[in-house]
Amino acid sequence: MTKEPQDSSIIVVSAGIMQIPAIKIAKEMGLTVIATDRNPHAVGFEYCDHGIVIDSKDVDGHVRFALDNREKFNIRAAFAGSDCAVTVAAITNALGLPGIPLAVAQRSNNKVLMKERWLRDKIPTPFGAEVMTLDEAKTVLNHVGFPAIVKAVDNAASRGSMRIDTEKQLLQALENAKQASTTGTAIIEEYVVGDEQSVETIVWKGRHYHVSIADRMFGYHPYHIETAHIDPSVLPSEQQQRIFEVVDAAADSLGIDFGPAKADMIWTRKGPMILEMPARLSGGFHSQYTTPLSSGKNPIRAVMEIALGRDLNEAFIRGTRNLTSICAGIFPPKGRINAILGIEEARKIKGVEEIIITKSPGDYIEDYVDNAQRCCWVIAVGSSKQHAFDIFNAAKSLIRFEVT
Repeated sequence: MTKEPQDSSIIVVSAGIMQIPAIKIAKEMGLTVIATDRNPHAVGFEYCDHGIVIDSKDVDGHVRFALDNREKFNIRAAFAGSDCAVTVAAITNALGLPGIPLAVAQRSNNKVLMKERWLRDKIPTPFGAEVMTLDEAKTVLNHVGFPAIVKAVDNAASRGSMRIDTEKQLLQALENAKQASTTGTAIIEEYVVGDEQSVETIVWKGRHYHVSIADRMFGYHPYHIETAHIDPSVLPSEQQQRIFEVVDAAADSLGIDFGPAKADMIWTRKGPMILEMPARLSGGFHSQYTTPLSSGKNPIRAVMEIALGRDLNEAFIRGTRNLTSICAGIFPPKGRINAILGIEEARKIKGVEEIIITKSPGDYIEDYVDNAQRCCWVIAVGSSKQHAFDIFNAAKSLIRFEVT
């Protein structure tokens, strides 16, 4: 398999724990890896060649760095390691590298702009509208009705998201969403009920490549906390095909004609509806772990290949095994962690592939109001959904957070 010359570089924007697989894959490809993160102690810096302290949302800072160091590092590609498709598009646009137009990335990062496109193009999506003031919010609620969901306009991991069932909850939800948005506004959306999915696709040369669908489980309402996902989906193939049809149309509506398009979907009584679509691969350890473990596919490698200007190698998104992988969270109670026990014993269980912990003794566990508050995940692989959850539950029984 062709490797890039050793002096060719890729910028991986963000270097947190979720980006370690992408950094390792880029290294395996023979690339020099430049990882950026606002945290000078980001764990991904241990695996890359050059760790640069820049906030992943600092678009101008990344463009300046890329332009100033293009020749020095022979920068050939950029990759969105987290929710930073806008930053990656700005880099690729500035350097003339393969990617999507900046305006398209901005549209995919802004729930209001994407909602406007989808409603205009009659893509199945819940109605929603942007608001700033309490009066504007009440006007939209008169149209949407209860329950409704209030969201941040341009954030991820459910930051600023809250379901509301009465007008008494509106002010708090509105302020939380506005604080989590760089726009200072929020979006109020019709609340639809159904099973949710995370969908991975890659667009290349006018074709949509369907990589995977994972079923998602949620808890901690009125907040929207993912407690687990199951990869691949257990939905019937006919339903999965209908989901992909909506995803493809939604990507076309936004103008995503190159690279990854990751959809948050929900299967309602009316059929599939799309909630969001950033122009990147998924977070939540989906593209990083559960898809490769369950199917043998490597969506990160596939995206990096085309980002380098190569043809899409379909071998990277073709399944070679038929297992079920789950990523399930363990949710210790709020408080200060005194000790974390049982991790090594749990790792020895057959089928436990990864145990990922982002907190240490002495750290504090906050209320679970968004996905960023989660701190412990177990990734397990089995022959079926039930088998994978049996493995997870065996690990969970051994893992103990002592909290006061």
